[in-house]
Amino acid sequence: MQPGAKKNIILYFLTDINVFISVYLSFFSLSWITFKLTGSPAALGKIGFAQNLPFLLFSIYGGVLADKYDRRKNVIKCNVGLTLVTIVSIILVVTDLLSFPLILMLGFSLGSVFALNYPSMIGLVKDLVTDKQVFPRVMGAAASNAKIGQVAASSTFSFIFAAFQAVGTFAGALLANLIALTAIILVKKPPQEINLQSDSVKTQFVTGIKYVFQYKPLLAVVLISTMISVVFGFVTFQLPIIDSDFLKGGSKDLGILYLAGAIGGLTSGIYMSRRKSTKNILRFLIICAFISGISITGIAISRSMITTFIFAMGVDFAFIAAMGINNTVLQMLTEESKRGRVLGVNTSFNWGVMSIVIMIFGYLAKYIGMEVTIVIVGVLTVASGFIFALTMKKYLPVLKQMYAVRGVEPGHEPF
Repeated sequence: MQPGAKKNIILYFLTDINVFISVYLSFFSLSWITFKLTGSPAALGKIGFAQNLPFLLFSIYGGVLADKYDRRKNVIKCNVGLTLVTIVSIILVVTDLLSFPLILMLGFSLGSVFALNYPSMIGLVKDLVTDKQVFPRVMGAAASNAKIGQVAASSTFSFIFAAFQAVGTFAGALLANLIALTAIILVKKPPQEINLQSDSVKTQFVTGIKYVFQYKPLLAVVLISTMISVVFGFVTFQLPIIDSDFLKGGSKDLGILYLAGAIGGLTSGIYMSRRKSTKNILRFLIICAFISGISITGIAISRSMITTFIFAMGVDFAFIAAMGINNTVLQMLTEESKRGRVLGVNTSFNWGVMSIVIMIFGYLAKYIGMEVTIVIVGVLTVASGFIFALTMKKYLPVLKQMYAVRGVEPGHEPF
């Protein structure tokens, strides 16, 4: 890569990682304050739903913005929005006015801005990396930014909160916001071609959804990555119960399991960044579905910290790899003018639909038991891998046509 391109990527990663640090610190703070105010598991469930619902509601609209306006400027505006929400949080904490309804509003606001930001942030990678061979590696590495942000936020949250209470954790989030905002402002890229200014938002919104459903290979990629996201989300939200009921552990053991996920996710990001070609990358997505399904099933069966640690790594490894693969392939095979909207649809499914599905599985676990529910999720995930493989083979002629139209070079075919 040229020096200018390397600088842009460094600034991009600095922006992306600090956005995740900020969001995680804010979410951790809101969840902890909710627990202190209410002591209610139901209230924690509500704040989790409030934070994730915007992905279902606004991600596709975020994709419209990514196509209609300059993606870098969109990211700048969203970072300003995150900064303002964080400042409001600090003011409410300092003035002791932070009630549970306001916590729900702050959680929804943070989720909304992040949902609008994500399609532009992901789409920006292809704007900055024009080399077709380098792009998948950068995209794969970028998939682990969420885990880096999570590790940084989770490892500092307890210390900051113990020393400075919620004011300190929100101040840390604000600092991360400012670093991200400064970094993205310094990014330099060629002007983005804007050719949709005459289309209404509604028209673009519908066009994006139709485009994904029209091209069955794209839809299949979105759906299988959503299933892998469901596994990740379900394990993440239910990990305290898994730790308590299956392993008879406490808070220390829970922290170890969260660390397992972080290690698995970072390992996946490193692996994806070292792949030198997109050749058969969708076949690896099938393997990720198998890893995901087997890992969550293993968690249900395991009663040992060591084996559960390994299976927890597998869940996050598959999730981060799937995110890197689908964000790479969807951008490779999508018409340039619709790239942002396709990423918006993908985000809406991976995070928005995922949040609803894991809530349904949570209620199912209440009636049939956690172990049986986990096994059901695992079986469905493995089955999705087989269905995806059959779908790709069925639509291989369509894929080959897409390769030709999108300029995919011989030897780099994703399937």
